[in-house]
Amino acid sequence: MKRHILLMILLISLYPLFGQWHIDEDFEGITTLPVGWTFHDDGDGMTWRNLNNAAHAHSGSRAAFCDNYFPNQNSDWLITPQFTVAAGDSLIFWTRSWIDTEPLQVYVSTTGTAINDFGALLGSYPAIGTTYQEIRLSLASWIGQTIHLGFLWECDNYGILIDDLRAGQPLVIQPELNLPDSITFIQGETFSLDLTPYITTSALNTASITCNDTEHVQVSISGLTADFSCSDWSGSENITFTLHDGTSGLSDSDILEVNVLPPPTVDLSVTAAHSPMEYQFLNLTFTPRVSISNSGIAGFNDILELSATIRDAQDTEVWSSQVFQTVTLVPDASVELSFPQACTITEEGDYTVTFEIANEDSNPTNNTLEYGFSVVERVTQGGPDAFGYSFIDSNSPGGPIYNWQDISDTGESTIMYGVPIFAGDDNFSEPIPLGFSFPFYGLQYSYAYVDTNGELLLAENNWYDPYPSSGWDSDGNMFNYVYPIPGYVQMPGLIAVYWDDLYAEEGVSDIYFETFGTAPNRYTIIQWHNLRFLAGTGGGSILKFQVVLQENGEILMQYHTTDTGQTPGVVPHANGRSATVAIQNATADIGLTYLREIVQNNTYIGVEPAGNLLHDGLAIRFFNAEDTQAPVISHDQPGNTFNQSPVLSANVLDYSSISNCQLHYNHGSGWQSLAPSSVQGTTYSFALPQIPLGSELRYYFSASDELNNSATLPAEAPSETFGFYILPTADATVLLAISGNQDYQRSELTYYTQEFDSLGLTYDIYDWEEFSTWSIPPQYQAVFIYAVSGSQSSRADSLSVALMNWLDGGTAASPRNVFMASDGWASNTHAQPNSSVMRKMFNAYFRAHYIPTGLGGGTNGLAGPDVFTYQNGTILCRANSPIGVPNTEYDVYANSPDCIFYYNECPDTYADQVQYPQLGAVAAFTFEGGPVGGLAYLRNGVCATALELPIYRAFYFSFDFSQLSNPADRSEWMADIVDWFDLGPTASEEHVMPDTSANIAGIWPNPFKTNCNISFSTAAKGPVRLEVFNLRGQKVRSLASGNLAKGNHNLVWNGTNDFGKALASGVYYLRLQAGETRQTRKITIIK
Repeated sequence: MKRHILLMILLISLYPLFGQWHIDEDFEGITTLPVGWTFHDDGDGMTWRNLNNAAHAHSGSRAAFCDNYFPNQNSDWLITPQFTVAAGDSLIFWTRSWIDTEPLQVYVSTTGTAINDFGALLGSYPAIGTTYQEIRLSLASWIGQTIHLGFLWECDNYGILIDDLRAGQPLVIQPELNLPDSITFIQGETFSLDLTPYITTSALNTASITCNDTEHVQVSISGLTADFSCSDWSGSENITFTLHDGTSGLSDSDILEVNVLPPPTVDLSVTAAHSPMEYQFLNLTFTPRVSISNSGIAGFNDILELSATIRDAQDTEVWSSQVFQTVTLVPDASVELSFPQACTITEEGDYTVTFEIANEDSNPTNNTLEYGFSVVERVTQGGPDAFGYSFIDSNSPGGPIYNWQDISDTGESTIMYGVPIFAGDDNFSEPIPLGFSFPFYGLQYSYAYVDTNGELLLAENNWYDPYPSSGWDSDGNMFNYVYPIPGYVQMPGLIAVYWDDLYAEEGVSDIYFETFGTAPNRYTIIQWHNLRFLAGTGGGSILKFQVVLQENGEILMQYHTTDTGQTPGVVPHANGRSATVAIQNATADIGLTYLREIVQNNTYIGVEPAGNLLHDGLAIRFFNAEDTQAPVISHDQPGNTFNQSPVLSANVLDYSSISNCQLHYNHGSGWQSLAPSSVQGTTYSFALPQIPLGSELRYYFSASDELNNSATLPAEAPSETFGFYILPTADATVLLAISGNQDYQRSELTYYTQEFDSLGLTYDIYDWEEFSTWSIPPQYQAVFIYAVSGSQSSRADSLSVALMNWLDGGTAASPRNVFMASDGWASNTHAQPNSSVMRKMFNAYFRAHYIPTGLGGGTNGLAGPDVFTYQNGTILCRANSPIGVPNTEYDVYANSPDCIFYYNECPDTYADQVQYPQLGAVAAFTFEGGPVGGLAYLRNGVCATALELPIYRAFYFSFDFSQLSNPADRSEWMADIVDWFDLGPTASEEHVMPDTSANIAGIWPNPFKTNCNISFSTAAKGPVRLEVFNLRGQKVRSLASGNLAKGNHNLVWNGTNDFGKALASGVYYLRLQAGETRQTRKITIIK
């Protein structure tokens, strides 16, 4: 017989006798670092600061915190005020990492607070974990000296915290031990006594307890807890305990009377409750169930009388029942009893259940068991999603029956599949064979990538690194909470069974897979076996769950053991409290979630739905019942093109077979329909006949399945359509070549179009990053190009070839003109060989080049190569510039403008390949003002060049055009460029980029949590509708409706519907209708 009893009493107050803290800082009550504290930033703008986050503070709600998004690139210092060290002084503080591990070094300065002043290393900690650890350091080497303490953090992963820092003398207390007069327990049991409440001492972590030798009672002391036991004696014995204060060296003693009672003859007790669980579910019936044990020395054979009562938070009885059952219990035996009346609770809230044995026995103290539980709403059925998937769990009537099929003895390891080393942390397996073709969201999959973190991917993805490439053993994804499902585009073809940060311990844990049955009824089980949560202490590797993939496409998830007994760190994990259970298609725009973790502003909030926590014996079935869903059509709308016979493609998914798919198009002569020219899997391609130049092509898709479910894309076609232009359009004299991938939000584009419109230019817009090969028609007199980052790529090579060929076609009578703005193109050409067409274009056709840092050039002529943040400055117009007013400074705001150099003539490498090689460029603008003592880092360094040949004019600007921060300056520049290029307005006012004259110009931030900024433009005064739709096509919010003036418009949306209620996390569609324009953009809400 053994019973553990724990006595817990509040700590009594501690009374200091002497001691002084020079610094005693918990960072509470203020929003900044304390007065006198300083920091050194490494230039990234992410500094030590006072963080308000109760979940991550050691005490209270605040701690000192520093983070960095670029590991191994920072060097941040936190520095204390100055103080004088006395004998016995020490430094004590608590620290932890945000995720994984982080290094920390502690230094001492006896002079100032400059980094070079900290020459003495006090302590070094290379791997601080996510659980707070106390660090104590002696300051004895600096007695009598005045010092600063400096904490140096160099990021390994993300962030670090310091809290409750004290420097000086620890408090010294006269120790006192005041034990209770006596304790009593039964012979054969174990009695546990926490001595902490009875102790007064300098510091609990330096205190210890001993006791004198005993005659009958056995005493085992662990820390400040004493366990008492006695197996063969009853009576009273006095035991002397002594408290030892490790800080002061003092001690105190007290006597405890220990009473051991003889064992009872019959000792019935309620030893365990099986139902209700910690969480019960609203309107779902459950049957209370307990275990009854006999801890006495005699047997029990009689009618057992057991009652149970459930009360709500107001102590009102909501259910009661009794059991009268004849049982036979020999000593140490137990029996499980269920009540005859089931219980259904109809209101959410907190409840208390009390089980009580009515039979008299020798020890009535353990005849009652009382505990609390919560009733929450559980979503036992969900869906269908846009593809038709639904779920139902085993708590629902008609739900799946939990039927665990263990494969730990017969299955093959996914962790060791195809590799020689066991890697159990954040590791995707090599693709494992499923044994059959598994249908999932309209696609067929034969392999799966299984992650140790409790999820698998069926589609090709960017996480998996094949063995033996670098990182193959650490390519898993623990970040289940980053994006909602659907919407997590980095997780294509996702089946999340128990997606959390899990760990598989070699020799204890593994993940197994095995295929069973014969066609067409085969199934594959993937079983996560004996894993644990990475975070937390104690417990064991006992987490056990599996997914069953059926050949017919159904998915069954089963949960054998959902908790490990670990004590959590900052975030709870047991029973799925930080897990995601969901499925999602390969394009991440359709999916269905059973359970998801909610994190906001890096703070754990909980799970949603709150009642869908996992429990042992749970089964969840994902299935597609009767197909009532229309086909799901997706399409990447192309931009304007020079190809008169484009091929358009759409991806069509459906649970049933597609019976018909068509493209409908109109370029001005009426609507026509076109059958697919090819079908590859779910991709339908349509080869259009030749479309006349200058035409606007409007189009949409339609599809039907064999059950006559049909859909169009766009959903409201033909009133809503896709569209683009076949370039060039009539009368266009200017081509604006944009970098669509680099400027994916089109934020740079509007700076050009606003100026073009104000000058009355006729222009076409073309995304030079969209198509692999193209050429510039001779119709254009000028080409304006921007490349936001200017990185090297095959598309950049295509742009270079197209531009060089077009410039070569200029003549003295009709010279051509090019303006190019990029803050990275120049530096990205430097490392390329002379054979690079990107380098040739820059060196030979702009007659400019780049020199790296240290040789007079660099990637940031404004602020220096080690500064990556945006800085204010000026550039100076030089005497030879065709743009601007000579000797005038123009304001700029930029983060990485290249410093470039001009050639006086074409370099020899290319001299025989170009015309007029003897002519060179001039410096048009140079860096002037900036953040380095009021000057630019490379003052007088060139940032713009101009070249004028008989056959073309070329201007290169090493900023983005938008980085001219004064709107008047941008207007002045563009007017000067138009004059230099000899351009002028024509009769046509039609500016042609799909949805550019009236378009959604930007959504920022996207995804967003609380508010997003939406900018859009209208081509003319008239009716405008800007609306938000969910994935089912239902309108949830009208943002603008009515007549608007021509021009640009901006608004802020807070993520609520028309009734002011916050919308759930997920993907939505923002739809603009203005005149003939119809445009739709995705917008994502994350909570």
